[in-house]
Amino acid sequence: MKKLFITGIVAAFAMQFAQASSVCDAKTSLNDARTNLVAMVGLSDKKAEEGGGEEVLNSLREKVNTATTNLETAIKTLGDEHTDGAGAVVVATLDKTWNEFKGTRESEIMPNIYSGKKAEAKAIATGIQAERMDIMNDSISKLGGDKCEEAAK
Repeated sequence: MKKLFITGIVAAFAMQFAQASSVCDAKTSLNDARTNLVAMVGLSDKKAEEGGGEEVLNSLREKVNTATTNLETAIKTLGDEHTDGAGAVVVATLDKTWNEFKGTRESEIMPNIYSGKKAEAKAIATGIQAERMDIMNDSISKLGGDKCEEAAK
């Protein structure tokens, strides 16, 4: 009986840790995707003129792609963990908003960046994309993402 009780406690702790891990993974990946995208938008024209600009853009793009894959994996895991109730609604909002964010990034921001239209890319990034970031960060907070910094300490 004592062994069964301890096993139950360990399993509950492991499940809670896994949930915290996936929400923290989502938070980290979202921030990584955003940080590298902002760096792409902000890459100076001087750097591009001096050479190596496209190489830097491509390197940042790879980081955006890696963060995207990691975020989508974390969102899928969160969806598996929150199959009903308020948590499921929050994950659905996160997923929907992420897909809108990603679609705009791919169809509008990236083409503008690579064609040198940085002002247009920045306008989109600081407009609708900033609103979507707020929604996604709020969703992650509602899932416990505010505790990620505490867990890292």
